[in-house]
Amino acid sequence: MAYSVPDLPYAYEALEPHISAETMRFHHDKHHQAYVDKANAALEGTEWADVDAAQLLTRLDELPDAIRGPVTDNAGGHVNHALFWESMSPDGGGEPDGKLARAMRETFRTIAIFRETMEAAAMSTFGSGWAWLVHDGTRVLIVTTTNQDCPLSDGLTPLLGIDVWEHAYYLDYENRRAEYVQAWLKVVGWAVVERRFAAAPVPDVSDILERTVSISGTMIAFGDITLESAKTQAAELGALTGWGPMAKVGSIARAWTDLAKTIEGRGAANVAELDPGQIKKYAVDLWVIPPERGMI
Repeated sequence: MAYSVPDLPYAYEALEPHISAETMRFHHDKHHQAYVDKANAALEGTEWADVDAAQLLTRLDELPDAIRGPVTDNAGGHVNHALFWESMSPDGGGEPDGKLARAMRETFRTIAIFRETMEAAAMSTFGSGWAWLVHDGTRVLIVTTTNQDCPLSDGLTPLLGIDVWEHAYYLDYENRRAEYVQAWLKVVGWAVVERRFAAAPVPDVSDILERTVSISGTMIAFGDITLESAKTQAAELGALTGWGPMAKVGSIARAWTDLAKTIEGRGAANVAELDPGQIKKYAVDLWVIPPERGMI
C-alpha cells in the first residue's frame, strides 16, 4: 500500500489573501509529495509497507532502527500535512462551537486566550516544527513538536496543527512568522476540528466511578459525589492548607472546588453524569487514580 498525497479539498487560490496559490502549489505539490516519496521508499519491501501511516506513527518503537528515523520524518510529514490541508477552509476563521468550544474554555478560559497561547506556541518553536491543539483523553492542550514529529507518537489525538516550517509561509511572509500565524487562524475550518474532537478516544471510566473516596469520614463511590459533597470536601481541605505540613493539600482543595463548579455548571446530579474525559481529569487531579504522565 503505497502512500499518496491527498487532493486539496479546495482550489489552490481558495485561501487567498491569507495563503497564496503559489504557496499552496509549492507546499502541497512539492513538499508533501517529497515526504510521501521518501516514506514509500523507506518502507518498500518491508513488512510495514501495508500499514496505515497514522497507525505506523503510533508504533515507532517496533520499527527496525534502519527505518525508524526516515519513517518518523516522512510518514510524519505525510500525516501532518494531510491534517494541515483538511484543517483549513475558504469559509474558515471565527470561533469553534459546541462541545469543542466548551472543552477549550475549560482549558484556556476563553477562545481569545486559546488564540494567544496558540500564537505563542507557534512563535516559540525554534527552527522547523509544528504547534498543535490536541486531545489527551481528558482535556484539550497545546503542544509543539519539532521537525515532522506527530502527536500520535505520544499517544495524543491531533485536532489542529499549524506548520511553522519556513516553506509554509516564506513566499508570502518572508521572515514574518507572526503575521503568518495570525493569518492562518483566519482560515481554520472549525467544523473539521470539531469532528476530530468528537471522534477522539475517551477513557473507559466505569472502574474509576466505582472507586471510593472519603468525604467527611464516609467512604462513597467517586461517581456518586454530588455538588454538596464536593463543596464539603473543598471546604474541609481548604481549612487545612495554611497549617504546616498540610500546606500541600491546597492544590487538591482547589481541584475539589473546581469539580464542584463543573458539576454545578453542567447541571449534573453527580460525577457520573460528567463527560468521560472530565471524569478522568478529576480522578487524576484528586488522586483517585494516579496520573499516567505529567500534565501538559
